[in-house]
Amino acid sequence: IIVQEMLDTKQLVTGPLNESKLRSLPEMTDSTKKEAMAFLEEMLRCSYQIQSIHLPLLACRMVRISLKYGWTKSSCVGLASLALSLVTVFSDFSEGYSLAKTSMSIAGSDKRVLCSIMTITYGMINIWKEPIQAILPQLKDVYNMSLKYGLIDNALVTGMLHAYRAFFTGSLLKPFSKEVALFMRNNSERHKRKLMHLSVLPVSNGISFLCGRSGPQIAEEFITEEHLAEALQNKE
Repeated sequence: IIVQEMLDTKQLVTGPLNESKLRSLPEMTDSTKKEAMAFLEEMLRCSYQIQSIHLPLLACRMVRISLKYGWTKSSCVGLASLALSLVTVFSDFSEGYSLAKTSMSIAGSDKRVLCSIMTITYGMINIWKEPIQAILPQLKDVYNMSLKYGLIDNALVTGMLHAYRAFFTGSLLKPFSKEVALFMRNNSERHKRKLMHLSVLPVSNGISFLCGRSGPQIAEEFITEEHLAEALQNKE
C-alpha cells in the first residue's frame, strides 16, 4: 500500500509540467483542511522520531490535499517529506533532490517554514547529491536561523545532524569540538532537552578519545526507554 501510494503521488508532482502546476496552486482557503494539514505536519514529526513506516503515507496525504484544495505553509513540509521518502524508500536521489528544491522554492521568504524544510533538505537529502563541505555551512545557518525565530526543537535537530555529519566526514577536531561543546552547553543550560543531549553525547565522547582527552562523559551514555518516555511527556 505504501509503495503504491508513493508511486501514484510521485507521478502527480514530478516532471516539469507537474512542478509548474505545484508552483501555480492557489492558497488554501478551507479552514478545516488547514487544520488537518497542521495536524498532519505534527504527525510527520512524530513519525520521523519513532521511525514509523507511516511517514511516507502522511507525506502523500498532505501533498494530495494540497493539490486538491490549494497551498498552505504545511504543504511545503509535506512536499519535502515526500522528497525524503523517495530517497529513503526508493533510493531515488535525483527525484528527491529535485522535489526538495521545489519545496524550498515554493516556501519563498517565510523563514519559519524554510527552517523545517531546510533541515530535511540539507540534513537528509542533499547529502546524497552535494559535497559535504557545501552542506555543513548550510546546516549551521539553519541552526542559527531556527534559534532566531524560536524554533528550538528544529534548531536542536539541525545541530545534531550537523554534529554527526561533520564528525563522520573528517572535520577538523579542534574547531569542531568547540562547536559541539557549545551546542551541548546551550542545550543543558537553556533548552534542557535531555534526549537531544544524549543523542550528541557519543559524538562528544568520540572527539574526546580522538583528541586524547581523559575522562569522557559516560554517565547516561545510552538512550533508554525511560528517556524516550520522558521526552514524549515533555513533548521533545
